[in-house]
Amino acid sequence: MKGTEMEKQIAILIDGDNISAKYAEYIKEEAMEYGSVKIFRLYGSVNSQTVKAWYKVMPLQGIVPMLQISYAGGKSIADQALTIDAMDLLYTGEIDCFCIASSDCDFTKLVYRLKEAGKTVIGMGEKKTKEALAKACDEFKILDLIYKDARESDREEPELLQDVSAGSGETGEPAENQVISGQMPQAGEEEAEAGGRELDIPSEEEVLAYIDNYLDSVEEDKINLADIGRVLKQKYLGFDPRNYGHRSMTKMIKKHSQHFQVETQTAKDGVHRIVYISRKEDRREAAGQSGAKSGARSSRGGSRSGNRTNNKNGNKKSGRR
Repeated sequence: MKGTEMEKQIAILIDGDNISAKYAEYIKEEAMEYGSVKIFRLYGSVNSQTVKAWYKVMPLQGIVPMLQISYAGGKSIADQALTIDAMDLLYTGEIDCFCIASSDCDFTKLVYRLKEAGKTVIGMGEKKTKEALAKACDEFKILDLIYKDARESDREEPELLQDVSAGSGETGEPAENQVISGQMPQAGEEEAEAGGRELDIPSEEEVLAYIDNYLDSVEEDKINLADIGRVLKQKYLGFDPRNYGHRSMTKMIKKHSQHFQVETQTAKDGVHRIVYISRKEDRREAAGQSGAKSGARSSRGGSRSGNRTNNKNGNKKSGRR
């Protein structure tokens, strides 16, 4: 995020029982787009194998562990601890934006409460996240797609993501994939949970068609690409150009240069640059001609209808005479 006079203060709260450690650096990078990270905490059960995978990651990313013990039946209470701390931070008045990293729709009510208090809430989770949670957030980031895009750019496996189960007496399965009995829903139960269906990622063709229709609906010949991005995020939950293998909106649009053209201008401050998008000139003309033909057909149709009406009236008058 570019420097501002009053940079927003960000609190990142991670559901460690639910979110893999491999997303750590991406969670932080995404959050820093909105301001300065003031609070960075991970919540989870001390017995959770998913949380154990975070042990090597937390010191490297500056994450404060907020680990919990289980009081009964091996059930984690980490989500309750996260919710309580979020409300405490809300009432301090020092946090402007909350980043909740979880795919668990149980946090939906918390998100609504934070927004009612005037706070911005950025959700981060996997594609399996229910729509209820994603829709509640101001924005929702799909971590597995962001991770996939980053991995395709850098094929080398970071050492910090190596299997941490060695020497722990656990099985050879990666710790992040192990599940503690009683902590995760059984197959079929997740669908029955309140929260609705999982996120539906639109195809790139759908997104481009929507952009085309949007440009057709506005009076301006060119639109700020940042505004297009905001419209798409409101239209499609979890929209991100990286979902389609593009590092930015600008690169995504430039790839489809047969449909759109990109123009860059220097902002009034003389420092920043503004990117505008518009239809290709020939496509604008084609759209205009199509509209003109449609109008002409409508006009001719009205003229023929009027002539038929006049002829009928004339015949009636002639008959009466």
